[in-house]
Amino acid sequence: MILHILKVNCLVAVSKHEPSVKLEPVKSTVNQQPSTDLTRGIGAALLASSIWGGMYVISRIVLGVIPPITLVCIRMLVSALAMFIFLKFRNLKWRLPREIWTRVLLMGIVGYTISISAQFIGTKLAGAALGSLITTASPLVTVALSAFLKLERVKPKAWFGLGLGLLGVILTSTGSSDINPLGILALVVAAVTWGVLGLIGGQVVTKHDPMAVTAWASVIGFFGTLIIVPFELSSNSIGTITPGIFLGILYLGVVSTAIAFAAWVYGVSRAGSVLSGIAFFAQPVVGSILGFFLLHEQLGWNFVAAAVLLFVGAILARPEARESKGNLGLSARDGN
Repeated sequence: MILHILKVNCLVAVSKHEPSVKLEPVKSTVNQQPSTDLTRGIGAALLASSIWGGMYVISRIVLGVIPPITLVCIRMLVSALAMFIFLKFRNLKWRLPREIWTRVLLMGIVGYTISISAQFIGTKLAGAALGSLITTASPLVTVALSAFLKLERVKPKAWFGLGLGLLGVILTSTGSSDINPLGILALVVAAVTWGVLGLIGGQVVTKHDPMAVTAWASVIGFFGTLIIVPFELSSNSIGTITPGIFLGILYLGVVSTAIAFAAWVYGVSRAGSVLSGIAFFAQPVVGSILGFFLLHEQLGWNFVAAAVLLFVGAILARPEARESKGNLGLSARDGN
């Protein structure tokens, strides 16, 4: 996503396999591969954001039985177990090199301990609508940090597209009466820390298996929340675990964490933070659709208008095929 090494790897690969990079077949191969990676990255990011849209419906139910920090701890444990089983079944490497452990540790603390905990707390206090609205703003944080740190060339058109997407999110999330200052603050923390995770994770998964990285980050997130669980349970007890609640826990741990997180970091590594951030705006739309069918929530004109704004925003923020110096691996010329 972020590293210049993508460009270097692309050039080295060409120099090793072809005696002259001026040959037409070599040019064709170099130009086509980034397009394939970009498409896969978009698809992975859309899959992750769609799963997270459904997560708000499921978590809204499960949080009525299990306190938020405890639920995050259980979610991280189930997620880590699922991903390590997957790695073992596919005979994939689960060990990580020592030099990336600092960033994996930051992913577990910033993204999985702080951000997800803040998201669950904010959703419980302020409601699912505001949770969907505020946490979906995290791509703006990623874009701002990318521009500030000069990690990615962000054009005015991309900023405008993100603005339209955010406006669509606002329309999708209107009508909530659960205004809780502490809940809103928690959701803002969740959005900011998730935006930071977009940068940290992208720098790690460009050279390492996203599933292994996510698995170990989930382990860190588990121990990070486990420390807080006894204090939470001292004043908030766990309710009755019905089969439906158990299935909800499996969804949160296996689908919305193990599968979605791995898909997201893969999407960021292939499509870059800006384009993946646009795909993140699909989250509230999917959540609204599932809320309509599963929770019988009413959808009005604002839902249709939001869908249009999100689509237009995604088109405007799509990077040009000939952009150069894209440190996040967005440009076709640099290579992904």
